Amino acid sequence: MSFYVLSGDWGRKMEFLTSRYMKVVLIAAALSVAAPPVFAQGRKPAARQQQIPLDEVNPQVAFARFEGAWKRADAEMISRMTGSNKVFVQMKGVAESGEFYSRSQIFFMLKNLFRENQQLKFEFVKFHNLDSADRKVYAIAYRNYKNIRSEKVFQDKVYVTLCREGKEWVLAEIKTTR
Repeated sequence: MSFYVLSGDWGRKMEFLTSRYMKVVLIAAALSVAAPPVFAQGRKPAARQQQIPLDEVNPQVAFARFEGAWKRADAEMISRMTGSNKVFVQMKGVAESGEFYSRSQIFFMLKNLFRENQQLKFEFVKFHNLDSADRKVYAIAYRNYKNIRSEKVFQDKVYVTLCREGKEWVLAEIKTTR
């Protein structure tokens, strides 16, 4: 769009070009606003996905990690799930009276437990308080294990409690009952 000032009606040419230019700009602006809904045709816009680890949102991911570590007899992984506070443990054959233990104590306790007992089954079957405002959740697992010395098979329930510490779900309690 070049224009030349050859005559005295320069103002009229400028007015024509400006108005034509403005019409194109206005049409383009209107299309950019109206076109997305027209082209979407009832489809919902894609939700933005934040880069938040799932265990920050869903404690069941942390429970799944705990379950997998228990099945593999991975005391290291379970002890890494502890936070800055001590964990209350009350388990048959390990800490029957129930006490609070640090991360390193949890590691050695579970290492000994897994060395003395073959884990046959460990599976979470119930989850509680998942949508609770207090942000303390627990799950119940069924466990079968065989004592290596006596070769007796035992069965019990394991209650695992997680709580929020900052953005993470950390281990708060491990208890067993028959």
